Order: sequence, then C-alpha cells, then structure tokens
Amino acid sequence: MSLETWAGEDGVHLLYADLDLMEVAALRRALGLPTTGVETDADLVLAAVRRWGAEAADRLGGAFAFAVWDGRQQAVVAHRDPVGLRPLVYAHRPGQIVLGGDVRAVLTDPAVPDALDEDMLAAVFLDPLFQPETVGRTALRAVACLKGGHRLTVDADGAREDRTWSPEAFPRLPFRRVEEIGEALRAVLREVTAEAIADAPPGTVGTHLSSGLDSSAVTAFAAEALAERGLASPTAYSWLPAPVGPPEVDQAAVAATAERWGLPLVWAPPTADDILATLTGDATREPHVMHAPNAATLREAEVRGTRLLLSGWGGDEAASFSGRRLVTPHLLRTGRWGPVAERALRDPVEVLRRLRTYRAARRVSGPEPSFDALREGALRGEQDTFARVEWLRQATFPTLAPPPSDPHGYAAWLLRRGHLGARAGSWALTGAEVGIRTRYPLLDRRVLAVALGVPAEAWATRDRLRRRPFREALAGLVPDAVRLGGKREPSWNATLLRAQADALRRVGPMLTPAAVADRATFVDVDRLRAAVRALPVAPTPWEVVSLDGIRYLGIGALLRR
Repeated sequence: MSLETWAGEDGVHLLYADLDLMEVAALRRALGLPTTGVETDADLVLAAVRRWGAEAADRLGGAFAFAVWDGRQQAVVAHRDPVGLRPLVYAHRPGQIVLGGDVRAVLTDPAVPDALDEDMLAAVFLDPLFQPETVGRTALRAVACLKGGHRLTVDADGAREDRTWSPEAFPRLPFRRVEEIGEALRAVLREVTAEAIADAPPGTVGTHLSSGLDSSAVTAFAAEALAERGLASPTAYSWLPAPVGPPEVDQAAVAATAERWGLPLVWAPPTADDILATLTGDATREPHVMHAPNAATLREAEVRGTRLLLSGWGGDEAASFSGRRLVTPHLLRTGRWGPVAERALRDPVEVLRRLRTYRAARRVSGPEPSFDALREGALRGEQDTFARVEWLRQATFPTLAPPPSDPHGYAAWLLRRGHLGARAGSWALTGAEVGIRTRYPLLDRRVLAVALGVPAEAWATRDRLRRRPFREALAGLVPDAVRLGGKREPSWNATLLRAQADALRRVGPMLTPAAVADRATFVDVDRLRAAVRALPVAPTPWEVVSLDGIRYLGIGALLRR
C-alpha cells in the first residue's frame, strides 16, 4: 500500500484487522454505547481509535492485531495485543507498507522480495529452540514481525516501533495471605473463563487438557461455567495417547479431571505424519510453532463440531508462576528476612535444599550463552550445528535481553519474551483454516493484573509445593491428585519422542541437495543427512530437537512439484 494513496486523508480508516476482543461490555460503556449492540469488533476498534488515538490499544481486552490510517498523524498505525495472541507481520520500504497475518500474505504483493534472512537462519541452526518472531523478525529479510505489546507507526519519515505494554508496571496488591490470593485468582478466572465461552453456540466448546495445573484449571472453570448455564460440558482434547492397560500417571491425571466434570474425553496424540508435515513444510513462510502437537486436536475438534478451544498456555509465566527458584535469594538480597525465617522455622530442611539447588543451578548453567558464544563454540567444534562454517562466521546475530534476577521482573520478562505470541499466532492461523478459534484465559490482562500483583513471598515454596496461590484457587474444582501433585508426563514424552524419531527417519532420504535447493548454501546437507541416519533407536529429546531446523529448509516444495 502506498502512503501517497492516503496522504491528506482525514479521519480514521481500518486497513487490517484480526480481532477477538474481550471485555466488550466495558469497552462499549467507555465509548458511551449501550452494553449490547450490533457493532462488530472492527467497529469498536475504529471507535476506540477515534476516541483515544494512540492510547486506544490500552483500552482493548482480548486478542487483536490491527492497522489504521490515522489522518491526525498522517500515518499508518498498527497495534498488537500485549502478549501477541494475534499475529501481524509487515514489509516496509520508503512510502510503502504491506501488512498481513503471516509471511505468505505479505508475499502476495509482488514488490516484496522473498530473500531469506541468513542471520536468522544461522541463529535457528545454532539454537533450534530460537524463534525469529521473538525478536521482531521473520526468516525473510524484508518482512518484520510486530511484537506483542508494540505499536508500529509508518509515515513520511519512515517506520518505527515502540513498546506500549509494560507488565512490570502492574501495581502490587494488598494481599497478606496465600489464601487471599487464591480467592482473588479464583474469582477473576471464573469471570474471564465465563466470558470467554459466552458467545460460543451450545456444544461447540472444547479445551486442551494435559496432566498439568494450567490446562486442568481452564477445563474446570469452563465446565463449571457451562454447567451453571445448563449447557453441555466442553469436550476435553488431550495430546496424550489413550491408555493401554493401567494408565500412566499423566493419563490418570487427565482422566481424573475429565471424570470430575463428566467431560467427553478425546485422546489426540500427534502422529509421525503430523511431525513429518511440519518438517517438510517451510517454516520461513508457514505457521509452524507447536503445529504438530496441535494438528490432531484440530482434526478431532473439527469433526466433532468444536469451534472454540480454550488453552492453558501461558499459565507458567504468570497465573501459576512458580518463582523459578528466585524468591528466597531475592528476599534475602532485599533484606526481607521475615518470610524466609518463618519458612525456615517451619521446614528448615526444605529451605536449605532450595538454596543449594539455586546455587548449584547457577554454577552449572550460569546465564544462557549468547549467539556469539554459541558461534565460537561451533567454530571450535564444541557446539553442534549444521550451518556451514563460512556462513556462521559472517552472520550478525540478535542480542537477547538477559532475564532479571528478581521474580516479578523475571515473570514480566517471560511475558515480553515473544514465545507466547509465537505459538498463539501460529495456532490462530492454523485454526482459522478449519474455523476454530483458540482463547487463553490465563493470559487475559485481568488475570495478569492479579497474578503479577502478588508479593514475591507468595511464590515461595510452601509445604513443599510450588505455585501455592494457584493451587488454592483450584480447591474443589480440580481433583486433589492433580491440584496437589507434580506434573509428570511419561506417556506424552514417550509418544512424542517415538513420533519425532519416526518422522525424522522418513525425512532423511528426502534431504538431498536438489530438495534443499539454494538453502544448501547455508546448511551442510550431507552432515545433516548423516545425523538423521545415525539417530539411535531410542534417541534423547535433545538429539531430536537438534534436528528441528529441518523445517526451515522447505524440502516439501520439491515433493509438491
């Protein structure tokens, strides 16, 4: 789109929108509209921008990515929700801007070059867990990704981004007891989950259900809300395999939560075909983050008429945040000895064990190595990589912000890191293909305000249990075997590892220079193929993950030809 097309135009005009707003009644009241009405989410966004201008995104709840022409600024202005639950990528050159939900949409403009970003690919092959979206990039040099909680402004002076959301700014709330926090979390989760399913037709709600606290919580609150309205229970979809014989501990936990609420339970583990489809796709263009594990769920949900899935994704970062071993050292550093002394008197062995564990972890792991450090290790032969040496030497890597050492800062860092939006954005795109939305109650801003408003000592281990406030919120809703237990996933880990190994062995013969084409310039295909062939019968998770970069090679293009 040319900026000249809009130059001199007054008013506010919607150019792009991917919207799934929450807190709509409150927004309507703030806009002076009746509580209910015929206005769409797009109408409300336009009204908000006209009313509040640059501050409009602060007034919006839920998931959104949108762009408007704002005549007051003579600029295109784009926003993405705080966590990045809806994707937005763009290509900018002087006087031009192209916007879309993913790289494929932006590339429909023939003026956008499709040259690969060699630096991002080098980063992926050095650290297979790295996602370019987390640093506002994609695998194409000309296409950028607007990060969650950021604003893009494009005018005659160029394009610039600025951060509009700071989770560090959530005020501390006057909680004194863990039980109070549990009650507050329970109340806000009830409110948010009930609203999340309020517009779904009866019988069309489903939930992701694993053996963990987060998905169990969302499932329980959804089942409770539907029961109060006299509606059918949600269908629970689990990535775990169906038990054969006595269930594993994770299968038993899933079954217990489903039985507690009388839920239909669908076992939908990912298959080797699902993983093969991801490996032979093209992650430089297509949504791919956690695509394979969710593929079976989408298939099953589509045939059963589920149109809204609720996920517990993101709970670890805030609602059920564990403190990540940072609480006791932080309290000691800041002179807040009281909570530590109280715990030490109650359970001195546990406090000492926690401190030793923290120190040992810091000694062994230390800070995560930078990409430059990984590169140096690779050049010395100490770091496995399939990137060609000459390519690695000239790559310019992103600088990643290190995590803070205080628990509140760490939680905020996790929320801003970008990995939450990378998965949610990918699922939004793949779900839209089959008419299924996914919502994330634990990442609702009302839940985050409570979760990040607690005092640091609330995250301390108590009675040898972490995440105590969240566990308190689930009393009576989630079976105690799940609520008070730890998360172990033997059946999930074994099933996923088998499927991944099977898919990798099938993809091995496809790894030819012809299939990789011009990307062989960057990757040592012979070495990569040899690593796949040498994969043990029972590989370790890291042996499998280290080969994840295959998905960026686009080898399926040859097969489709």
